[in-house]
Formats: sequence, structure tokens, C-alpha cells
Amino acid sequence: MILEQRSKGTRFIVCFMSVLREKPPMSKSKIHEMGSVLRKNGVIALDDWETYLLHQEEIVSELARKLNDFVDSKVMPGGKTTEEIIVPGSGTYKVTRRVKSVVSLKEKLRRMPKTPLERIQDVAGARLDCDVTLTQQQRIAKGLYDLFTECGANRVDIKDLRDGSHSGYRAIHLHLRFPAGFAEVQVRTALQSRWANIYETAADIFGRQIRYLHEGTEVLLLPEAEINMKLLCELSTLIAQVEEMRDEHLGMGFSNVSDYDVRHSQEKISIMEDRIHIILNNLNEQFRDTQRRSL
Repeated sequence: MILEQRSKGTRFIVCFMSVLREKPPMSKSKIHEMGSVLRKNGVIALDDWETYLLHQEEIVSELARKLNDFVDSKVMPGGKTTEEIIVPGSGTYKVTRRVKSVVSLKEKLRRMPKTPLERIQDVAGARLDCDVTLTQQQRIAKGLYDLFTECGANRVDIKDLRDGSHSGYRAIHLHLRFPAGFAEVQVRTALQSRWANIYETAADIFGRQIRYLHEGTEVLLLPEAEINMKLLCELSTLIAQVEEMRDEHLGMGFSNVSDYDVRHSQEKISIMEDRIHIILNNLNEQFRDTQRRSL
């Protein structure tokens, strides 16, 4: 166990020596070489690639474990759920993880020709979807900053992507640099999560390039795709407005406000959240039907 000296004595940090503090099993030059081969659609030795993927899986498994422990002990004790969707007002959370697929890696390496594989931020990625307000989301991100710093990260950058400038996507990302390598953790509210997952489904239907419209990517969209992209962008803006209302409502003092006004405001926001949730569900069903018809 690691001990840390503080002005008020020695503090125990629940952060045992882990894969995050260890160097990768292969050199940066070897990883760099594999990235160059991938970018050119070449062939990589199977043993080398399996070693690389196994290490990334170890990194992301450790991140997910620390995320679960942090949220269960400090944010939402007992709130963990196995449900696919986090519903506003449910008081639940879910942690997921993944290692980027070869297809996605090739796509990213080609889209970012000057970035080598060893510096791709999100090969190992973990995600926290939770029923929280915008202020609570920010506090969680700051808490995770402290956690990952204490657990050996050389650098932690908090990226606030909630302004809607990323094709409507909203979340807070933490970019982590450990001795083991780079990784990314995403923190999303219930509605941010639902929107993002549906947008991913739309990308599967209309083309993965729609995820990068904010980068100036020129994409020729069919009329149906244009209509749905516009609707998703409008929904993203509406979600941001409702979440800001919820945040402001919970943060204001009510000394000069009647109980009736407080309850009425709460009910109004809850109704708006429910309606957005229904619209997103209907849109998701529409996209799923499109996928089924294309099989």
C-alpha cells in the first residue's frame, strides 16, 4: 500500500501497486511501429498485437474497478445498476469499459496522421454514466482527478465538452497519462448518455463520419440523414437547457420562495426530462427498425 505524507499526518491511499504504475510490456518504438503499419493497412505479427491488446485490457479493467469503487463509496452508494439505460431521477449509475477495435484504431490513425499509436488517448477507455446534475458531474470529474493522480497518473487533463460544439455530443472527459500508457475516462449524465448512444446508432446507419462533422469533415448526407442529424442537434441543445434548469433549481436558495413554487418548478423540469427521454426512445426505435430492415 502507498503512504502519503500530509501536514496532518500520514494518509492511507487505497491504491495498491497496479498495472497503471508499470511500464508497458513492449517499447514505445515497437508500439509506434505497429501504429504505422496499421495506418497503412499492413500486417502486424499476431503475438505482438495480442500482447498490446492484453495490456490495454489490463489498463481499462483497472480503471473501471477504480471508477466503481469511487462512485459506490463517495457518490452513489448502492446505486450501481445493470440496466442498459440510466433514467433521470433513478439515482443509479453504470460503469462500462472497452478497448478500441482495430477498425476504429485504423480510422483514427488515418484521421490523425501525425499522431502515433502510443499517443492515441482513448485506446483504453472507461465510462461512467450516472443520474447526476451538471454541478455534480463537475464535482465527480474533480474527484476522479484527485483519485487518478494519487494512483500514479503523471498527468490528468479534464476536458469539458458540454458546450455542444462536438456535433452535439456533451460530456466531461478525463485524459490520463500513466506509466502504463494513455487512457480516457468519460463522465456523462443520464440524458447526455442516452443522446450519445443514440447518436452512435445513427452513425452506424448514416456513416461513421457524422461523428466528426465538428472537425469540418465534408459529408454528403441523404435527406433522411440530414433531418435526423438536425433533430439530434436540437435535442442536444434542449437537453443542455433542461439540465441547466435542473442545476440552477437545485443550487438556488428557497428562503423567499414558497413550497408550492418549489414543487411546481421541480415537477415542470421532471416533465420536460420525461418528454425528452420519450423522444429519444422513439428515435432509437426508429433507428433500430432501419437497421433491422437493412439486414
